[in-house]
Amino acid sequence: MMNKCRSYGVARRDISDRVYATDEERAYTIDESEKLELKLKEEGFPTLIRPICFLPRLAGLPSDFCWSSMPRDDGVVTLVDEEGDEFLTVYLARKKGLSGGWKGFAQSHELVDGDAVIFQRIKPSVLKVYIFMASGLDSSED
Repeated sequence: MMNKCRSYGVARRDISDRVYATDEERAYTIDESEKLELKLKEEGFPTLIRPICFLPRLAGLPSDFCWSSMPRDDGVVTLVDEEGDEFLTVYLARKKGLSGGWKGFAQSHELVDGDAVIFQRIKPSVLKVYIFMASGLDSSED
């Protein structure tokens, strides 16, 4: 009897061209983002650094950041990038993460493994997002 593998209608992603960051690139983005986070904390707004390990559909957030800085119920959260462009995302309170809209934000900013973002809460449902690209390591060494 032949075993057939069922796909259940889910297409498999081709990850053959995925690029993974080096430890040096990861350290660079975390170091640079921590420098900015110190400055932002002086402004009195809650912040959170989130390294990008892959491009998830859900950007998980730490519980303590969610309890102190995020809405208690599911709802729309606006992400504002450094150019002032706004992106609507869905915040899932129980899952403690950003869902609908996060993947589009990450893709439009070309976030990849090794990059880091800082979320700074500037209003109850608005997060300013600062992006640190792992590829910035190459340009900083020149």
